[in-house]
Amino acid sequence: MQIDALERSVKLAVGELATFRNQRSQQTGGGIWRAALGQKWHQFSSEQTRSSNREARFEEYIEGVFTHRDWTFQIKGRIDQVIPEAGKTILREVKTIQSALPAAPEDLSKTYPEYFAQAAAYLKLARLLPKYSGQVLTAELLFITLEDGTAQSIQIREEEETLLDHQLERLTHFLNDRRSCRVRLNELKIEPAFETLRDGQNEVIEQLKTATLANQTVLMQAPTGFGKTGIVLEHALRKMQEGFFDRCLYLTSKSTGQVETIRQLRRMIGDNIRFIQMRNRHEHRIDSPKHQCTGDRRCDRDLEQSWLEADFEATELFANGTFTIQQAKDLGSQTGICPYALTKACLPHAEIWIGDSNYLFAPASRHVFTEVHGFDAKKTLVIIDEAHNLPSRNADALSISFSAVDLVFAVEELRAAGAGRRLLSSLESLANSIDLLPAGKVLNADQIYDLHDLAEECKQLIQEGIFDYENTAQFALETVWKIPELTQRLNELNSHWLHWCPQAGNFAATCLDASEWTADCLRAYGSTILMSATLDPIEDFMVSMGLPQKEVSFAIGQADWRLSAYDVAIDNRVDTRLRHRNKYYEKTARTISTMAAHSPGNPVAVFFPSYQYAENIAAYLSAIDPSIRIASQQRGIDLPAQIAFIDESLIMADVLFLIVGSSFAEGIDQLGGRIASIMMVGPALPEVSPIQTAKLDAHPELSREQAFERVYIIPAMRRIHQALGRIVRAPGQKAKVLLHCKRYQEPGYSKHLNSEYQSSRIIQKTSGLHLWLSEVSP
Repeated sequence: MQIDALERSVKLAVGELATFRNQRSQQTGGGIWRAALGQKWHQFSSEQTRSSNREARFEEYIEGVFTHRDWTFQIKGRIDQVIPEAGKTILREVKTIQSALPAAPEDLSKTYPEYFAQAAAYLKLARLLPKYSGQVLTAELLFITLEDGTAQSIQIREEEETLLDHQLERLTHFLNDRRSCRVRLNELKIEPAFETLRDGQNEVIEQLKTATLANQTVLMQAPTGFGKTGIVLEHALRKMQEGFFDRCLYLTSKSTGQVETIRQLRRMIGDNIRFIQMRNRHEHRIDSPKHQCTGDRRCDRDLEQSWLEADFEATELFANGTFTIQQAKDLGSQTGICPYALTKACLPHAEIWIGDSNYLFAPASRHVFTEVHGFDAKKTLVIIDEAHNLPSRNADALSISFSAVDLVFAVEELRAAGAGRRLLSSLESLANSIDLLPAGKVLNADQIYDLHDLAEECKQLIQEGIFDYENTAQFALETVWKIPELTQRLNELNSHWLHWCPQAGNFAATCLDASEWTADCLRAYGSTILMSATLDPIEDFMVSMGLPQKEVSFAIGQADWRLSAYDVAIDNRVDTRLRHRNKYYEKTARTISTMAAHSPGNPVAVFFPSYQYAENIAAYLSAIDPSIRIASQQRGIDLPAQIAFIDESLIMADVLFLIVGSSFAEGIDQLGGRIASIMMVGPALPEVSPIQTAKLDAHPELSREQAFERVYIIPAMRRIHQALGRIVRAPGQKAKVLLHCKRYQEPGYSKHLNSEYQSSRIIQKTSGLHLWLSEVSP
């Protein structure tokens, strides 16, 4: 759907008009099964029609223009069958359903109003076109039951044509709201992001203006605390106000960044335009008498009925410019509508969407944004914060894993649901083959081909199979519906994919390089700003994103005050490599104790490459100095718990044990100016694994040293820069940083340290550590 609010015109497909709702109902599953069987019955119906009428035409394109309440509608679509008969022409739409047939026409009209509206729309368009002038036109729906092919034909009567008028009214109400939002945006008073610009900010603002005119994609790099969020939001708001874009997507890989974005946005626009934070189903879950969330699409059963009973418009849900998750939960408890569905229903009515980058790149999540009514990618500005995470996150989103045990349990569920013997037997064979794969090994070509043949057979039988999927456990459906994707991934026989068995009974197709997919996703949008404090080396980043240099512009910010903000020393006394680190556990623990003693009343932040490493050092430290208070980062806690942990630990603890690469190292901004001593335990290289080995082998054009640098060192140093950047965020803040490993002074590592972290101060003895800690930082 393409909307020109000021000109009061809209371009859309017939299907979009017919299915338009203030909220989009979600099917509970079976999409692959329904699509395959539906296509089968469509073909069967076409063959029948062709045999009885040689002049029948199929999939005929139709397009027309008409007005409704001051709006111009340009609509196009394809009619399934156009059948000339004596004295008339029949426009027939074929619809496959799961309901039993025959059924009363009024019942079908009530259950499937969108189908009747679609047929009525084709009839309206045909009556406008010279091609059909002088012909007696009728429209009909041919319903076919998916299970057994029972058919029932229903002619569109005058009363059914009113369903199209109803849809036009609903859509016009939405279009008028979009026009009101455009007028509001044009009149919006945008407060500057900063009352007074700091050094370097004005230069980046001017670079950004020029860069966005030069290319569709802009890479923006500036230090943590520079003010990137405010700069890009002000840029986005002004571009939207000037009419370049209708909508802005602000996406991050860490939820913590979204909180600060909302704060900044409110300071600049107040409540004057709508914005919404789109979080995942889990964060929307409720358990109330009227609705218990299942965490999947089963939540959307009877969604339309719940909306009708609630009797409100999505536009009514916005308060103070937004609709929050808590509001969704409260309203869901009152009405029985899933809170996740409530938030999604508000997306079409908001100009700014704030969410996870997976909503743009992950195949399983992209529909949440792309299927929104009125969404036009070409008139959308995308801002992606912490963009350095995209290559690895997108590769993870494309990867797939398959468990033999899950498949065995799914088979039993399908057996109970009445699935056919051939399908069950084929699924069992696939499960057995996965179960026999050697653990920890990469599959050879023969193993991949055998697995592909089995998966392909399962895929075909799933598409043809008939069973009671509505009463089948959701986990079983999700397992078998991954098989078509499994088949596709087994076809990926190139250096960008690794087919292997991570552990017994588990197969994985791991994406090693998502650059082509990432670039294709980005090209769909009007403009994209990829920003981070750690894009360097930028050439490497562009390769990992699939972006040729000619398609990219740059906005680079510098903060000269950072050069004197860090007092850095390299601890040459220890080697933190995996095979050596246990020899130095005691020395690492004693170093932490020493740093804590030199920082009374101000906790020391210690960053580790892994939880296990942190736990081992915590045990040593507790034995060496039982009085020391350690606050260790916990796994998998949500954003409020993360914030509470930092606030409490800064008051109660002597040392904070944090993990490099986690939200605490890349998303939490509470440490800025509150921590004065940091210890970075090792360069935090990824552990050696079949995946890392495959990534090394995927670059035959590079030497082994160059490949190791790209696969291991560069990602590790980016994570270190992210963690250190969180500590000093504004002029006047200072920090002592101990790089705790001899590797930091090796050229292969030191050359990747930013200039503010470069140091000639080498700690060779414990006395040298005491001396450095006693010195007042310059």
